[in-house]
Amino acid sequence: MARGLAKRVEARYVFYGNFLTDATMSQTAQPNLEPGRAYRTRDLRRWSANPTRLARRLVRDGKLREAAHGLYYAPVESRFGPAPAREEEILRAFFGKSRFVITGPPRWNALGLGSTAMFAATLVYNTRRTGDFTLDGRRFLFRRVLFPESPSPEWFVVDLLQHHEMAGASLDELKEGLVATLRDARWNRHRLREMASAYGTRATLALVERCLAAAGPVS
Repeated sequence: MARGLAKRVEARYVFYGNFLTDATMSQTAQPNLEPGRAYRTRDLRRWSANPTRLARRLVRDGKLREAAHGLYYAPVESRFGPAPAREEEILRAFFGKSRFVITGPPRWNALGLGSTAMFAATLVYNTRRTGDFTLDGRRFLFRRVLFPESPSPEWFVVDLLQHHEMAGASLDELKEGLVATLRDARWNRHRLREMASAYGTRATLALVERCLAAAGPVS
């Protein structure tokens, strides 16, 4: 009899224990998600001891969208429906505490040196990964290369000169644009030379020096 009673108590504990666990999760695990913010599965531990299960439930409820395995974001409500998170936010969650910088055509073209390139993917320099990745249906080209902690406009100029072929621009065209913008005092000359020395090849540094000389002294 004692053994039978113990089994009934154990069965009741298992049943009600599971019931209470699931009920508690469904009632209390309602994270205060920030629209437009990206989350890794581990970020959900503050709300649940089982963040994977919580993530699945939030995706089913439409409160999270999956950008990649273990990477989610809270959509932003707009007049056209739920909108995705910004690229920078997706990358922030993906890389965690590791540094990264978005470069490529959008940054290069804005320099006004003659580049008009267009990419189907976003070029991202970082300290961890190299490869072609898809996050939230968007393509990213990750390159593990050196870059300054706080990239300046002058660094982007050097980056464009370094990758002029990728940008579909000739060095002669870029040189002409750089000389013209130097004459307009658009760039910090000392910083430009510093960026070319630290992050460019010898050929790039030599080109920058020629452009500085051709632009003449600051008026």
